[in-house]
Amino acid sequence: MDSFTVAPELKGTKGDIIAARIEVPILAVMIYGIVEFIRLGWSRDYYLYTYAPVLGGVAASVGLFTYFFLVSVERKKSWKGLLFLLGLLPYFYSLYIMGGLGLYTIYEGLIGKFSFWSMIGGVFWVFIGFHLIYRFYLMTEIVRQHDEKTTLASAHPRPS
Repeated sequence: MDSFTVAPELKGTKGDIIAARIEVPILAVMIYGIVEFIRLGWSRDYYLYTYAPVLGGVAASVGLFTYFFLVSVERKKSWKGLLFLLGLLPYFYSLYIMGGLGLYTIYEGLIGKFSFWSMIGGVFWVFIGFHLIYRFYLMTEIVRQHDEKTTLASAHPRPS
């Protein structure tokens, strides 16, 4: 078997809703980055709060939608490496959200200048990053399980 079929959970509107739920946290962080651009300016001193959220969000969105497009059509086995690389973009972006925006903000709120608001903001970003990584993981699991079932079905055909 040289190709995989599309998982029924990713066909049509159901698949579009799954992709949209994954995109929402990415857009939230990108909007945060744009607001920080307006507030802090174009200086590279604030790279982690301006450029990284916006440009990382663009890369994560491109990776997500290209991944989703490729798993939403009948695909070849040779695309497995490409799907892996595209999947890394949303995963790394979610780790940046949880670590760079979330945990570091909590750390600054505890160690730098004690601030409950900073710590609450950090918990918010950890939640957003976890939401993104969990939803994307669920989509990749749907694809993986469907591909395993397809491979098993082709390896052991039913007797007629």
